[in-house]
Amino acid sequence: MTKNITLRMDEQLLKDVKHIAVEKDMSVSAWISQVVEQAAKRDFRYETAATEIMRMMEEAQDYGDGGKIYTRDEMHER
Repeated sequence: MTKNITLRMDEQLLKDVKHIAVEKDMSVSAWISQVVEQAAKRDFRYETAATEIMRMMEEAQDYGDGGKIYTRDEMHER
């Protein structure tokens, strides 16, 4: 049985995630579910799964600018 959740994220990150989901022929919900499932399968410990989810979401953010990788400080300036 699946359950619905509500997520809050930066507007630009959401645009980037939507773009990635479209390229993968998936809904945003399905793509995020896949990301979370992959992270959870790697390690059942909360800290590891949460870190992996954040890494994947940061990759999605980077993707929106042609793959440019930003430093932590640059990300906070945006």
